[in-house]
Amino acid sequence: MDQVRQADGEQAVTTAIRRSPLSMVLTNPRLDDNPITYVNGAFESLTLYSREFAIGRNCRFLQGPQTDPADLEKIREGLRTEKEFEVTLTNHKADGTAFRNQLLVAPIHGADGELNAFFGLQRRIEDEDPSQLPVSDDSSLELLRELQHRVKNHLAMIVSMIRIQAKREVTAESLKAIGRRIEALSVLYDELLNSSASGTPDTDMAAGAYLSRIASVIASLEPRGAIRLNVDCDDISLPVDQAARLGLLLSEFVTNAFEHAFEGRTSGSVEVRFFRPEGGGVRLTVQDDGNGIPEGYNWPFGAPTIEAQHTRAEVHRNGPLDTTGHDHEPGVGGSIVAALTDSLGATLSVTNLSQGTLLTVDLT
Repeated sequence: MDQVRQADGEQAVTTAIRRSPLSMVLTNPRLDDNPITYVNGAFESLTLYSREFAIGRNCRFLQGPQTDPADLEKIREGLRTEKEFEVTLTNHKADGTAFRNQLLVAPIHGADGELNAFFGLQRRIEDEDPSQLPVSDDSSLELLRELQHRVKNHLAMIVSMIRIQAKREVTAESLKAIGRRIEALSVLYDELLNSSASGTPDTDMAAGAYLSRIASVIASLEPRGAIRLNVDCDDISLPVDQAARLGLLLSEFVTNAFEHAFEGRTSGSVEVRFFRPEGGGVRLTVQDDGNGIPEGYNWPFGAPTIEAQHTRAEVHRNGPLDTTGHDHEPGVGGSIVAALTDSLGATLSVTNLSQGTLLTVDLT
């Protein structure tokens, strides 16, 4: 009977979390006043503030007459210490409505130890159905902390790109690329919630479903409807770290195909497959029927390291910073692909076909 009650309690926790709008926020402490650099759709739904309004502003616009100054001091102290912290406070929506906000904040440091960003999760905890909540919310908070920790680990590389752009005017395409990469991590966050709610062990996640969603999200941003995306991902579970890196790789591959493979064309196709080959391991392939990789272009193997990208951004300051690739020179995307492949211990091959390109990632 105790085991039944425990299972019911755990289900209540995950149900409560699933029902709540879990918003993601990134801020950049390297800029004056620590402005917001990214919010997800749940933030807009929760606060009624648009993404366009929020980005570039400090989070204090959520404060209002019912916000307790003591809670604000807890936030200021947490930011000063650069440690993870949690506080529940009263914030206000764009229409003035007050709501209780459970806020978890974690710092994100680079390989050099420098603070690059703060990553925050916000969860509304009022107006929920009491019958869907456990007696104690401690287990709910622990689950949120675990999810935050997992996603934060994979934000480090992406936020590193934000650091590159921190004190430079950047091109619109470069900013768009940053947003897309963080969106890929938003999908990871959703899949982790789904895994927790369905009882999947927290060391693994449904990688096939995750990769399918990544491909669909990227395709939804493609304005040319005549370029088709075909996705065939087997039901394979992988450790969260591996799945997350594969998801970021897939995001780079599919975006690269849509942006470069069909120049001068209005139609074509991109095929994504994820399966177990006969020799063992898992394989991710992305194949397009586009124009192929230009002769002499060694993408991504000729890409500079992410550290070199930092140096380039800091030293060369003529005009706006463009982190995309040009003139057969890989951009930041190539650097990310190379770093992710190396961190996975995977093998990447790039094959020029009679029509198009085939990218293959083998992971043992």
